[in-house]
Amino acid sequence: MEHKPAVEVVEFESRCIYEPQRPPYYACWACLFPGEHGRWYVAFEEVSRPEKPLSKSPAELTYAIGLPQGYDKSQFLMEAVIIESTDEMQSWHEVSRKGYRFHHTVGLYGGSGRTRNGKFLRFHWPVYCFDRSVKPNEILEVSEDDGKTWINKGSFHDAHFTGYPHRLRMLRDGTLVVCVPLWPRFGTSERPIRASCNPYAVGEYSMTLFFSFDQGQSWEGPLPIYAGQRVSETDFVELPSGDLLFINNSIFAIPGRQLIYRDGNHFTPGPLERARGNTCMPDGESINLNTVPEAVCLIDDGILVGCMRPGHYYFSDDLGQMWHPLPGSPQPKSVESLQVYQPSMCYLGDGKVACAGHLGFDDPITNTEDETRFIKRHNLHVHLFKVNNLRKTKETTILVERNRVEGFRRWPNSYTLTLLCESQPLPEKELEFWYAEQGRAGYDSFGKFTFEQRRELGGKRIKVRTDADGKAHVNLSHLDEVKHTHYSYQFVVLFNADGTDSNYKPAHSCHFEQYANWALDKPLE
Repeated sequence: MEHKPAVEVVEFESRCIYEPQRPPYYACWACLFPGEHGRWYVAFEEVSRPEKPLSKSPAELTYAIGLPQGYDKSQFLMEAVIIESTDEMQSWHEVSRKGYRFHHTVGLYGGSGRTRNGKFLRFHWPVYCFDRSVKPNEILEVSEDDGKTWINKGSFHDAHFTGYPHRLRMLRDGTLVVCVPLWPRFGTSERPIRASCNPYAVGEYSMTLFFSFDQGQSWEGPLPIYAGQRVSETDFVELPSGDLLFINNSIFAIPGRQLIYRDGNHFTPGPLERARGNTCMPDGESINLNTVPEAVCLIDDGILVGCMRPGHYYFSDDLGQMWHPLPGSPQPKSVESLQVYQPSMCYLGDGKVACAGHLGFDDPITNTEDETRFIKRHNLHVHLFKVNNLRKTKETTILVERNRVEGFRRWPNSYTLTLLCESQPLPEKELEFWYAEQGRAGYDSFGKFTFEQRRELGGKRIKVRTDADGKAHVNLSHLDEVKHTHYSYQFVVLFNADGTDSNYKPAHSCHFEQYANWALDKPLE
């Protein structure tokens, strides 16, 4: 069995692209995005001590916002900065700088971009704004003069909610998509502080999408995604079909993916699908067999490349169903090497990837000398590397047919399984037929447990091998004696579920729920 990796990283390079010159030397929350004619931009937040001390946040407001010690930045000068590169990210120069009075972060977090007619768009988090006349739903600013001046575009979404925009991307046809988590507005009797919620609400914190089909002049939305999950950060890619593939990373409860299908200007969410190999057992013991990254890009041949803070890289060759460490990429081993916290990724073409972020963590501003937690200078870095596709892992498909007694409307509990590789039979391969009977461990009609959990909790596993025609057979003859009309069982057929055979992509059948007694003895007329 071959274990050669499918891809590898070559020509990896780390560049420091910005060093703050004023204490506390704090530059963070980088957003990498393209411009016109080969230009590249990084938007970020810089925090420094002003020449004259600024007033502190009122204690009541600091409490209401819910800031831990070291995170109240109201006495600091906070600036949203944009730097530009016109020479393939070799050098950078500043093009925009605007000061803000915020209690905490400006909240740039990937929500910056540039339109085809040269406008800068900046989504931010006004919920932290010192000026309380700025509403929490006024999340968009636009600059039409290369960042010299900025215009607040007013209310962007319903005033009952606070927006925390996270990711802005432009699709091939110029459509803009921004990801905006919405949280019920606080400061009311029902929700007095930010760190409060309705204990009976399902999905109170909702990830939503807004769309612009006119380069940011107007916006449509919100479109909720992730089925009511509490998700505040996400990323996505545009597939060759025009559909969008969203990645829900391992920071959140259900790492996985969700397809958003596009038909013209209409977008329809598919189901949230768990990533393979990620599960959490009912007793709370977490089993994380692979990591779903937080920033992603799609390179050639359908390969997804992703990064998880503070600079761990992964790839997927099955559109995010399963993720693997990216061979050849360096793994951070010390505090000094944590260079791309809160990563922002873009594909440059020809297999080349860029990933920007800041050195360090989500650090408080403090005078501590504890180097294990606080890094004096929060510089900005960009990682540049090329991904070589060494070989293409082959697509596999499982077909399931319940066998029928010839001449009768009778289906006994026997099955023919067919394993295909790129539409051709795949012989001499092992399949797993897992099933659980009604009322027994592993059986679950209402999705209380994940499939991985159910396999561990109970059920039976039958291993069969495909013949020369790619077929295998399973016979559950003991179930043919069942007389109860509604007695059922569930099953799933798996191939290469753990990905150990690196020549082939894993495959699984549908989840079937079948009645054991499914037979009419009367012959067909």
